[in-house]
Amino acid sequence: MKKQWSMVGAIVLFLGVAILSVLNVDPVPVNFGFAVVEWPLIVIIFVSVLLGALIATLLSTYKMFADQRKSNHQKSDSSSRTSETPSKRKTRSGKKELDKVQNDKVDTESQSKNDDIL
Repeated sequence: MKKQWSMVGAIVLFLGVAILSVLNVDPVPVNFGFAVVEWPLIVIIFVSVLLGALIATLLSTYKMFADQRKSNHQKSDSSSRTSETPSKRKTRSGKKELDKVQNDKVDTESQSKNDDIL
């Protein structure tokens, strides 16, 4: 469902840009600092939208890989903790070591969610 709304949003954005571009076909000077060129406004608008989409895609991809790396790191840490402690050994409070490890895992996950919010 989320992808469908993304597609609808993309189509609406594209139609809005297309309408604005058709209405603004006058040549506009663009100053690059060392040269000044005159391009139609439609070209400048499309290039700006494409650059914005590219930057947004790169940033979201970077965040996705960083989150995935963090998740994999947390999984490897929790699996190494569970392999080190026997699951049937009881502590002084009467709980199993496995319960303690699972509680630590929940605390770590809630802490990472709090860090993402901040």
